[in-house]
Amino acid sequence: MSFFSKKWRITLIAVAVVAAAGFAIEHFAGSNPVGTAVKTIMAPVQTGFSYIAHSITNARDFIWEMRAYKADNERLEQENMKLKQQNRDTASYREENERLESLLELSESITGYSTVAARVISYSPNNWYESVEINKGSLNGLSVGNAVITADGVVGKITDIGPNYAIVTTILDESSAVGIRVSRTGGSGLVEGDDELAQNTQCKLSFLDRSTPIIVGDIVETSGSGGVYPAGFILGSIISVSADSTGSLKYAVIDPAVDFENLQEVLVINGVR
Repeated sequence: MSFFSKKWRITLIAVAVVAAAGFAIEHFAGSNPVGTAVKTIMAPVQTGFSYIAHSITNARDFIWEMRAYKADNERLEQENMKLKQQNRDTASYREENERLESLLELSESITGYSTVAARVISYSPNNWYESVEINKGSLNGLSVGNAVITADGVVGKITDIGPNYAIVTTILDESSAVGIRVSRTGGSGLVEGDDELAQNTQCKLSFLDRSTPIIVGDIVETSGSGGVYPAGFILGSIISVSADSTGSLKYAVIDPAVDFENLQEVLVINGVR
């Protein structure tokens, strides 16, 4: 037991003794000179110990109240944390439901092709989103070369596959090349991956038809050439244009329509119906 605890015990015992003494004096001293003198001497002492006893009672009540407040506060904090988690879960479920609804609408809008919805389960080790792994594979009818898209735009194509998984090489990878057309003008070109641009989740437009003018903000979409991607799916928009001294296009930087940093569900186009 600590010194502080012993001190409080001694104080409480002293208060009890004085209280008992006061009671005895009050009831047994009687109305005589000796009793009066004793009462006169003890009155200040009783007053002092009465104050101490009152202070101790107040301190005790304060400590009990503080303990109750602390318990209530901890309980409220726990309830608040639970409510915040429930709100996060609700928001997450709502966002997932919206994404799945978008994929369903996209699947229903694609006529002439069969599709399979899949979930992204991992990204490429270099963290530049040049490839992702999905949770569907050959057992689901998928095969190498299948195009992979979302409601926002083109993701890439399957380049490796297992029974219950597939590796998707995205349009950011330097090996990727997608035939495109500029939505505004109809001009054709090629969107390629670039290691340097991939670090900023970007790719480049090159080999554009010389007769096709382009400007920042132009949308590029799949042309259907090459037999991998059906025509009309958006790849992204032009955010900068680089030209040589003659004004001929070197390349244009493309900001993909797909948010690769938050890619979660995809739709695989796995063949003609």
